[in-house]
Amino acid sequence: MSTSQTTSSATVPSVAPTPQGQPDIANETRWDLARRLLGVARPVLGPLVLSVIARLVALLLGVALFAVGGWAVGSWAAALTPVAGEGDALVSTAPLAWTLPQVAGVLIGLSLLKALFRYLEQFSGHWVAFRSLALLRNYFYDRLEPQAPGRTEAEDSGDLFSRVTKDIDRIEVFFAHTLAPGLTAILTPAIVLAYLGVSVSWWATLALMPFLVLVGAVVPRWGGARTDAAARRIRDDRGRLAQHVTDSVQGVREVLAFNHEAARSQQMADIEGRIGDAQAVAARYVSLRRGANQLLVASSMVVMLVVSGALYGGGQISLAQLGLALGVTLGSFAPMLAVEDFQADLDQAFASARRVFMITERAPLVTDPDSPRESDGTGDIVVRGVDFRYPGQEGSTIEQPLVLREVDLTFPAGRVTAVVGASGSGKSTLASLVERMWDVTAGEVRIGDVDVRDLTQERLRELGAYAPQRPYVFNDSVRANLLLARPDASPADLERVCRQVGLAEWLAQEPDGLDTQVGEMGERLSGGQRQRVALARALLRDAPVTILDEATSQLDRDTEAQVLAGVREATRGRTLVVIAHRIATVRDADRIVVLDGGRLVEVGTYTELMRKGGALASLVSREVDAD
Repeated sequence: MSTSQTTSSATVPSVAPTPQGQPDIANETRWDLARRLLGVARPVLGPLVLSVIARLVALLLGVALFAVGGWAVGSWAAALTPVAGEGDALVSTAPLAWTLPQVAGVLIGLSLLKALFRYLEQFSGHWVAFRSLALLRNYFYDRLEPQAPGRTEAEDSGDLFSRVTKDIDRIEVFFAHTLAPGLTAILTPAIVLAYLGVSVSWWATLALMPFLVLVGAVVPRWGGARTDAAARRIRDDRGRLAQHVTDSVQGVREVLAFNHEAARSQQMADIEGRIGDAQAVAARYVSLRRGANQLLVASSMVVMLVVSGALYGGGQISLAQLGLALGVTLGSFAPMLAVEDFQADLDQAFASARRVFMITERAPLVTDPDSPRESDGTGDIVVRGVDFRYPGQEGSTIEQPLVLREVDLTFPAGRVTAVVGASGSGKSTLASLVERMWDVTAGEVRIGDVDVRDLTQERLRELGAYAPQRPYVFNDSVRANLLLARPDASPADLERVCRQVGLAEWLAQEPDGLDTQVGEMGERLSGGQRQRVALARALLRDAPVTILDEATSQLDRDTEAQVLAGVREATRGRTLVVIAHRIATVRDADRIVVLDGGRLVEVGTYTELMRKGGALASLVSREVDAD
C-alpha cells in the first residue's frame, strides 16, 4: 500500500547529525562528502589501487623522459667543450656515455611503457568511476524510495531528475580524475625530490620544492571559497532550470492558451543568467590560477638553472647532472598541474555530491518495525483516537495545523464503507493513514488486532489495493500497466478486471486490445479511462482491503454507478473503502462516514443519516442544488 523500506548494499560512514537526527549535509566539509562517496563506492575500490599505481609509474616515466633527455644533452655538452689553447674548436675531451641512437632507443622504450601504464590508469580509473556512478544511482533510489510519499510529494520532479542524472554524472570527476591524481600529486613529488637530492644535490631539491608546493597546494586553493560557492549556485540553478523546462513542457497547452510564452522564456533566461554569472566567477579564478602556475613553472626553470649553474661552477656537479636537474624540474610539474586541472571540475563534483546526499541522507518519515508482526488483513480496520498533522518543511519551527482530530471509527471487515465530506475535510488523509503513507500524530490505526506500524510496509502493500483520484499510468501498454499489480496474472484475469470496470468495450474497439499503448502519462487516454485502468489494477491485486480515493471522480454519474457496481461485485466479501465525491453513488454502502473539518461528525446508513437531517443531508442538498 505504501512504499517499502529497502536497504542499499552500499554503506556510508556516519557523520555527526543535526540535533534532530539528520546529518547537516549543507555544511559538511569536502572530507565528509568524500568519505560518503567512498562509502558508496567501497565494493569497487580495489581497481582504484591499480589506477593509482599505474598513474604513479606513468608520471615517473614521464619525469624520466625529461631526465634522460637533460642528462644526455649535458653529457654531450661536457664531451664537446672547447679545450684551452685550441681556440674556438670543439674537440672531444671524454667519450660519450650514450650515443644518439642509444638515447633515442631509451626514450622510445620509456614512451611506450608510459603509454601502457597510462592506458592501465585510464581503464581502471574509469571502470571504477562508472561502476561507482551506477552504485550511486542505485543508492539514490534505494534511499529515496522509503521516503515516498511523505518526503517526496513536495519535491520538484525535474529537480529530482536533475540530481539523479546530471548531478551524479558530475561526480564522475571525483572518481576518475581526482582520487588517483590527488594521491600521485603527493607521492610523485616526494619520489622525484628524493631522487634529485641523491643524484644531483640537496640544494637542487630545496630549490625545486617551494615551486612544487605552490603549484600543487597553494595556487589551487586560491579563490577556493568563491569557486565552491559558485559551483553550488550553478548546480542548484541547473536543478531549477530542469524543473522549469519540465513544467513548461508538461504545461505547454496552458502556456500557449494564456499567451504566457514570453514570461516563461524570461524566467528561463533569468535562471540561465544566474548560471552564467556563477560560471564567470569560476572561470575567472581558473584563468588566474592557471596563469599563475605557468609563471611558477617558468620561474622554477630559471631558479634551477641559477642554482645548478652555481653548483657546476663550484665543481660540485657535472654538466650531465646540471642537465639532469633541468630535465627533472621540467618533468616534475605534470602531477602538480593536474591538481589545478581537476580543481574547477571538483568544485562542481562536490556541489553535486552535496545535492545528492541532501536527498539520500534524509530519514524516512515511515519505517519498518524492529520486530514486525503478521496479519491476514481480514479483521476490522479500527481508527482509534487519531490526530494527524502533515510534517512541516525541514528546518521550519512552525507547527502545521491538525488535519484530523480525535477520529474514532471502524471499517467493518467484508463490508462497504463510504467516506464523504466537503473538500478539505480529511477524507484522503484518512485513507493515507490506513495505507500508512504517514504515521499518525496521535492514536492508532489497526487491521484486526495489529497496529499498522507493527507491519512491514511490504506486507501492508500485500494486504491492500489502492486506486487514487489522479492515478499514474506508465508509458506502456494497458496490459503492462495492469500487470504492475500482479505480474503473474493470466489473460483471463486481465479481461475479467477490465470488464468489471467498464474498459472491455473500449478495448474491443482498439486494434491492439490490451496491448494498446497509453502514451506518456496516459496522454492517449481520457481522464475517466485512466481512472478505470487504476481501478482494474487495484482489483487485480485481489487484496483483502481495497481503498478507492475518489477514484471515479472523472466519470459521469451513470458510468460511475456502473463501475462502482462492478467493483462491489469484484470485492464481495472483502473490505471496501470508497471515498466518494458524489453521495448518490454510495447510497447503498453498508456504512457512510461523514467528516467535516477533520472531525468525524456522523456514521450510519444512508437512510439513518438522511432521517437525522444532519451533515449528510446537508451535503446531499448541496449536491442536488449543484445539479
